[in-house]
Amino acid sequence: MRRSDKLAAAALVVILGGAAGVLHSYASSPTHQVVHEHTLQRTELYFGAIDTAQWQQFLAEQVTPRFPDGLSWYDVNGQWRGPSGQPEKLPSRIVLLIHADNPGNRQALADIGRLFKQRFGLAVLQVSSVVQASDPDWTEERVEGNQQLTPTP
Repeated sequence: MRRSDKLAAAALVVILGGAAGVLHSYASSPTHQVVHEHTLQRTELYFGAIDTAQWQQFLAEQVTPRFPDGLSWYDVNGQWRGPSGQPEKLPSRIVLLIHADNPGNRQALADIGRLFKQRFGLAVLQVSSVVQASDPDWTEERVEGNQQLTPTP
């Protein structure tokens, strides 16, 4: 074996040994938490864009109390086939929720759609799918009994 090949092999051993040491140190660190995956629902609620102040109020009064552990929302540009049969532009907002599939959450989603339709005259499109989700903040203590995150058996 040539000297350059021996040096390259030795360097590789040192690098791999160092990486293994770092991984072992990280895995055995007391601050390292095991993150558990949960089978949950990912639901998108599509709302017609309303006045910003009205949106903030609806979000604070109707959505956040039903899903207090978190949600995301964003403004989007959409279109749909209107009564004329032609595409119509529709500024929209999407609320994204990760939650357990249980009766309480299903009712909360239905209530949000019903209340938005009553107040603003616009239907809310709901799209849900099963996902695997994990978050280091979802400790067993936090998940246990949490309607948003705990599926009903």
